[in-house]
Amino acid sequence: MAVAEAHDGEIVSADSRQIYRCMDIGTAKPTRGERARVPHHMIDVADPGERYDVRRYQRDARAALADIAARGRLAVVVGGTGLYVRALLDGLDLDAIPTDPDLRAGLEREAASGADLHARLAALDPEAAARVDPRNVRRLVRYLEASLITGGVSARWRRRDAIPAVKIGLDPPRPWLVARIERRVRDMVDAGVLDEARRIVERGIDPRLPSMSAHGYVHWTAHLRGEIDLERAIALTVRDTKAYSRRQVTWFRRDGAIRWVDPTNVDLVAFVVAALREAA
Repeated sequence: MAVAEAHDGEIVSADSRQIYRCMDIGTAKPTRGERARVPHHMIDVADPGERYDVRRYQRDARAALADIAARGRLAVVVGGTGLYVRALLDGLDLDAIPTDPDLRAGLEREAASGADLHARLAALDPEAAARVDPRNVRRLVRYLEASLITGGVSARWRRRDAIPAVKIGLDPPRPWLVARIERRVRDMVDAGVLDEARRIVERGIDPRLPSMSAHGYVHWTAHLRGEIDLERAIALTVRDTKAYSRRQVTWFRRDGAIRWVDPTNVDLVAFVVAALREAA
């Protein structure tokens, strides 16, 4: 927010769950007040009941970047969904990744039966397997589908039309980050995330849809069904978020263009100003 305000900028979200409407608290969306201060893009663009994938994101977010540039403003891309950032800025040629609906359906059935698809992916494409959480069945099935078709998805993901960008990664001390995660999950409960989850359940949203894999919702809904108590739901959400934060670091560390900074002891706005001047 401060960077955008200091540089006549607009924010483009690169969060794969903030794109869904009605999932405000559980995805920690910017508030209405924050969005009134600075224009935000790629938030609330899809219904939780529809499938929204990285290909659609790449198309829509690139259109947002073009619109921002046409108005002479600075685009500030913010978010931690690594594949979305890579598709947007590095220009992954997603059309080069083929699909086979029958193969995918078979893999989904295998996953439902308890088959170890992650081990299978690791044997085919270790690099791809390292990027996928074994519990993310949807992403795991997609990677394995592409790997089986191409013989290794990582090697076949071509890049095109990369967008020049100054890349800055936030690297706070791990204890500070863990404390923030733990506090944020409890703040979500206080803000009404259980009521939000209840409204989504009442809409009959298919739990297998990508929207429902957002951190916490599977545990909030399990609590609402009486399967686990609230403290257990909180603990599981904290666990999943902490694990995801580690995977984010692993993903983004591979990008040598990222300038890392500890936001707990640096004036972040000044750091960004210096990075922009250096890149100019």
